[in-house]
Amino acid sequence: MKQLFILAAGVFILSCNEKKEDEKKEGMGTETAAADIKLPLEVSYKGTPALGSWDNATTVMNFNTAFINGDKDKMGSLLADSVTFTMADGSGFNGIRDSALAVITNWRQSMTDAKQSYIAIVPLNNTTTKDEWVFQWIDEEHNYKDGKKDHAILHEDYRLVGGKIRQINQYAQAVPKK
Repeated sequence: MKQLFILAAGVFILSCNEKKEDEKKEGMGTETAAADIKLPLEVSYKGTPALGSWDNATTVMNFNTAFINGDKDKMGSLLADSVTFTMADGSGFNGIRDSALAVITNWRQSMTDAKQSYIAIVPLNNTTTKDEWVFQWIDEEHNYKDGKKDHAILHEDYRLVGGKIRQINQYAQAVPKK
């Protein structure tokens, strides 16, 4: 259910952006900036959203493909000099690229294989803070060398700086029972 809500929110944001672009092209009325909208509750991360670069989405997809394939060099080439990540289980990391790469590589090497399929991906920017984000929803399976298996629907937020992945936040949903 959360996955559908998040996907719907992403589609809504994109559709609002497309509508604003259409209004600009047609010269139909004035535009209200998202920063001027009064929400009923306070949010800590403020700013004006805008559709981001699809190059950033490609970077995130290439990073995930490198993870699935166990390609340490490719993963490393897509990370910023310093990296912060928080996984769905609450574990995290904040440090330099080489250390982050070691953590990610060790985790991947504990698996016999991993599979991933995309549900959706959306690049969004916060034009107020100049943050560039990519939000993705994926179905991911991990088969570990010790026989353990994980299968989850994941939502991940990637913040990119200079075209490199600087931050990853991960959220998980159990796979719905059929």
